Amino acid sequence: MEYQETKKTKLAFKSNKRKATSNPDKPKRKSTSSSHKSKPKPKPVDTRTWVPIRSESDLSGPLVFYHPGPCIHTLSIPSSSLDSSNSIAFYSQPNAAIEEIEPIRVEQVFVGRVSVPGNNDVGTRRSFKSSRGLYVSAGRDGRVECGAAAIGALEMWTPVMVQCEHEGAVALKMCLPGCDDVRYLSIGTQEPQDPKEPGAHVEANAHATSIGTHQIFIAKCQANRSLQPPA
Repeated sequence: MEYQETKKTKLAFKSNKRKATSNPDKPKRKSTSSSHKSKPKPKPVDTRTWVPIRSESDLSGPLVFYHPGPCIHTLSIPSSSLDSSNSIAFYSQPNAAIEEIEPIRVEQVFVGRVSVPGNNDVGTRRSFKSSRGLYVSAGRDGRVECGAAAIGALEMWTPVMVQCEHEGAVALKMCLPGCDDVRYLSIGTQEPQDPKEPGAHVEANAHATSIGTHQIFIAKCQANRSLQPPA
């Protein structure tokens, strides 16, 4: 029996493609820097220990509240150990950057906790405890203090996330019990009672019934607690 000669074939793979033969008369191509892939630059490391909150769920644990502006005001209790009053006011820091500012004393740090859970953190009421173990509260007369040893209706605040040019913008709403009145934590000024004293000083109050410039604060939490993106 006769067999006809057939043409031999071979399966081609990327790994065994025949390399092109070099032509000695052809000038070699000069290597360029673009032919070598440069190593990606490492991402900058965020060295901040306090960062703006991303959602209401970040308002648990150590917190700091700032009111932005040309002069940044930090919510604080009296720093002097001789001052045993329940007052709460603001510590002013002129020429500071809201993105970089961090607490400089323990009296500026408040510990947030959930008092009444809401629906996916929306409508959740929270309380804020100072370094002295007392809670921030608002009276029906609009006075804001930090002297409550236990959590009641006047110590529970409802955070409201606000759209602002800065991250972490929030307003703190107080629903007064027994009525439909709503008040917001605000920054304001108070004239001195004694004419010999210097001019007006910054104070905290709860007179406002709506959100405006004086009711918006930048809340910051510790950086290692704000790792998850907002829901």
